[in-house]
Amino acid sequence: MQLICGSRLQKRKTGYQMSKTSLRDEVCNQLLEKIKKRELIKGEKLPSESELGTMFGVSRTSIRAALQNLQGRGVIDTIQGVGSFVNIDVEESSTKSKEKKKASDISSREFQEFFEFRQAIEFRAIDFFVKRADTIDQKRLKAALDGIKLAGKHGDLVQFSRMDYAFHMAIIKGAKNNFLVEAMLDRKEFFRHYLAEIARVSDKPVSDLAEEHEELYTCLIEKKAKEAKGFLFADNMFYRLAYFNMWVKEVSG
Repeated sequence: MQLICGSRLQKRKTGYQMSKTSLRDEVCNQLLEKIKKRELIKGEKLPSESELGTMFGVSRTSIRAALQNLQGRGVIDTIQGVGSFVNIDVEESSTKSKEKKKASDISSREFQEFFEFRQAIEFRAIDFFVKRADTIDQKRLKAALDGIKLAGKHGDLVQFSRMDYAFHMAIIKGAKNNFLVEAMLDRKEFFRHYLAEIARVSDKPVSDLAEEHEELYTCLIEKKAKEAKGFLFADNMFYRLAYFNMWVKEVSG
């Protein structure tokens, strides 16, 4: 994603001093325009404050003010220590039938709580996997990935969901900690349902979902635990904001 806006804002500052409020509004308008053009989509993480400052050619103070303004308007969702994510979709108001068709029985709260459970269990398992996984564990993970890729090739969502579960359980088993395995097995049915619902409500082709798993597999085999956890976190944040935040609004409304 590229936001080529710095020169334009710099020109507007030439010859007179713009107020911080004007700069804030300018940044807000530029980001909103990107969302309207779908150059930024719901669930996507924005660049850091420092990166946005460089892109727009303004101070971090102005960027921070703009982000706070957008957060207050519900345009973005900011998580302390993580970053800001787009929280709206310009097509939401005209896609009611699509939303109902893909409505999940997993509420926003349930999704968030299970994601936190995964962080406590699977994210820790990733640390152990890169340290303890042997050849058999790596082969088990590769077999699951091959099954995912085959399902992606044929667009088979049911088989994809099965192999998706096998893939993530291979990570847990490769951590070689029985307590982690038992903790995940205790929530086996919801875990499988959770993964299946992500695939079902996603607008991404099954082949794209398969490619994402290959990227995660590469991080694990190359023993890049931080990158693997970062990938999973960003992926789950995308789905929470893009597909699961709306359901609790429908129920409460």
